[in-house]
Amino acid sequence: MSGKRNIAVDSLKGAAIITVVFGHIFRDGLSGLMIGEFGRWCVPAFFIIQGFFLKRSMLSPLLGYSLKKIKRIYLPFLIWAMVYGIYFWLVDKASFTLSDIFLGKTAVHLYFIVYYMLFAFLLPLLYRLPPKARHWCYWLMILSNFAVLLALELQRSYGLDFFTYTGVNPVKWWGFVAIGMVLGECGNVDYYIRQHRLKIAFIFAGLAVLGGVLPFLTGTLGYMYNRWTLFLLAIGGTFSLAAYFAREVPGREVLAKLGRRSFSIYLSHFLVVHFLKYVLGIESLLVVTILTLAIYLISVPRGRLLGGLSRGRA
Repeated sequence: MSGKRNIAVDSLKGAAIITVVFGHIFRDGLSGLMIGEFGRWCVPAFFIIQGFFLKRSMLSPLLGYSLKKIKRIYLPFLIWAMVYGIYFWLVDKASFTLSDIFLGKTAVHLYFIVYYMLFAFLLPLLYRLPPKARHWCYWLMILSNFAVLLALELQRSYGLDFFTYTGVNPVKWWGFVAIGMVLGECGNVDYYIRQHRLKIAFIFAGLAVLGGVLPFLTGTLGYMYNRWTLFLLAIGGTFSLAAYFAREVPGREVLAKLGRRSFSIYLSHFLVVHFLKYVLGIESLLVVTILTLAIYLISVPRGRLLGGLSRGRA
């Protein structure tokens, strides 16, 4: 793959990170409900994108690749986990441990990075397998991921006891990475999306709407990432927006700018939002939204914030 930026992917990441930020700003009332339910597509989207570019790991020696991931991803994550721990200790008198820092438990959103690192270290090993065996692994990951989400939904709906373990669970997310890895091995996927852009956008937008509406119809609101319809919503939202941004459209450049800073924004936005809402006491959520986005559009050079980095290249 070349080092040229993929503006469609940057824009997709921009839309995803805005959804994350909105979800932490709008948490109550009808707006909070709608963003919370339909906005669930964004975290799996980041995993799909990770899988799409994961094959690039083969271009570097394993040790160098691992050290680069630690430097660019995990060390900034640890810094921010510590920052959140100290912040909430000062503001809310919440205690934290060293384990909380390493696992991202000092803030509600940092868990994503723990899974990202697990997948970044372990899943490139699949490229050492013969193609047929590797593709079987992809399908195993996708189907097991679907099965876990369905089991979690049934468990919550009917009080069944499928799982008692509540710690780190890669199976809950690795199917989405596998989807991206499958696409990453399709050399003509970018060309195909551009050639069938509107058809793909409409079909997958319908899939996303279906995935978002079904929880309202089945009484599973509030299950967040613990239900099978996440697959419909995430796949639909990711592919429809990827197709939509495959050509120049209004707002694409702004979203791409945010997308190139998505990792920095992901790490730091919760502190910004919490400070504006609960320390400064700004009641207008619109003002909080404008101020938060303005901070990242204006003040974060080249997508970096305490070492945070988001490449998004193809």
